[in-house]
Amino acid sequence: METNKTESSQELRGKTDKSLEDERDKTDECLERNAKTVEEETSDTIRLNRLAADKDRESQRVERDIDKEHQLDVTGIQTSRLDDKILIQERERSDKAKNVERKEEDRARTRERFQKRLTAEALLENERKETDSHLLDERVHVDLESEHYSNRLSDEIASHDFTTAALLTRDKYLAIVSHDLQTPLAAISIGAHLMRRSLSNDAVDKVSLLEKIEIIEQSGAFMDRMISDLLDVERMAQDKLILKPERVDLRDLLQECVDLFAPVISRKAFSMTIHIFPEPIFADLDHDRILQVLSNLIGNSLKFTPDGGIIELSVRKQETQVEISVTDNGPGISEQTKAQVFEKFSQFKMNDRRGLGLGLFIAKWIVDAHKGRIWVTSDVGKGSTFSFTLPLTASH
Repeated sequence: METNKTESSQELRGKTDKSLEDERDKTDECLERNAKTVEEETSDTIRLNRLAADKDRESQRVERDIDKEHQLDVTGIQTSRLDDKILIQERERSDKAKNVERKEEDRARTRERFQKRLTAEALLENERKETDSHLLDERVHVDLESEHYSNRLSDEIASHDFTTAALLTRDKYLAIVSHDLQTPLAAISIGAHLMRRSLSNDAVDKVSLLEKIEIIEQSGAFMDRMISDLLDVERMAQDKLILKPERVDLRDLLQECVDLFAPVISRKAFSMTIHIFPEPIFADLDHDRILQVLSNLIGNSLKFTPDGGIIELSVRKQETQVEISVTDNGPGISEQTKAQVFEKFSQFKMNDRRGLGLGLFIAKWIVDAHKGRIWVTSDVGKGSTFSFTLPLTASH
């Protein structure tokens, strides 16, 4: 559409230029025609005036000749001849003087015509300059209008692309959420149904009942994490995810993570170790959000590492920051996957496990908000290490 508008503007300019050129040609032709008409009329007037003057002079000469003949009868032939000679000389001088006068008159009229032509051309040039100025103003106006419509079109295209992307994101949200919510909802529904059937019997199997309760609790916790992730992403999009920094000893934070995952680690026969300095390491951070980052990294290691695996937590203090790492001996991550793990909706597809793909995306946002950096190193078949940095407290 923008190309068509540009072509239309160029076509309009071409038509305007052609119309102006035609108009100038017509003006030049009219000026030339009028100049020729004036010159012809002037020449005719001069010619007629000169004929009249010659005729008048010839009449005067005839009258003088008649007078001379009359005088000849009175004074005699000798005097007449002398007068004829004088008269001829006078006529020659008169004709010569008249010719000189006419030449001067012709030169004067030629100069006058030239000056009039220069004046007319100057007036025409001023008129053309004024026309060019108006045409330039018109072109500037057309260009501004074209640019305005072009900008509006670009804005509309950008808005359309943004709306399309938003709709695609929303559809993806709905598709993933509806799919991932079905599993825990089904587990809760089935667990509740089996509990009802067990309670209707006279003999209640407490072990089986506790297993079903645990399934319901796990499903509820999974749904709670999913909803929390979605809410966090929405807050991030609107810049409403606010950090509440406080001075935290990282040794205590890592120990809190170990205690939090202790039941799961024990059940899956995992081993988790902490490598940390003996003295305190303080950093200004949002305790709950950094705990969320560590929980996400440890949870991924537990999810994708086979039972009996090893998870190591470590802290390495540097000059102005501290580096925290979570290492496992799981299947590792390919180079292609490593480049995408921190993107929105990025998912690990191993052992038929999948999620919203928002955990690492949110973790990166939290670390970035702390002015830190997060990355992953991995070898396929040997395990992975997720690391991130945080600024140390100023006193360190």
